[in-house]
Amino acid sequence: MTKNKAKIGDRVSFQRKEIIIEGVVGVVRDNSVIVDISMESSQSLHYDTTKTVVKHSNYVVLSSPETS
Repeated sequence: MTKNKAKIGDRVSFQRKEIIIEGVVGVVRDNSVIVDISMESSQSLHYDTTKTVVKHSNYVVLSSPETS
């Protein structure tokens, strides 16, 4: 989806199980980011946690703390 690598605190959007999810990047790894999502999003995805791993090629950066 994007070639812009997210930074900690960036708001990102990604698709999971045909649902568009937005969240905030908490951790950046070499190949992925760990994103904090809302409780509602985690429940709709049937996750036990509000954190999920997203590959760099599977998200779009919506905003950064510096530009907000």
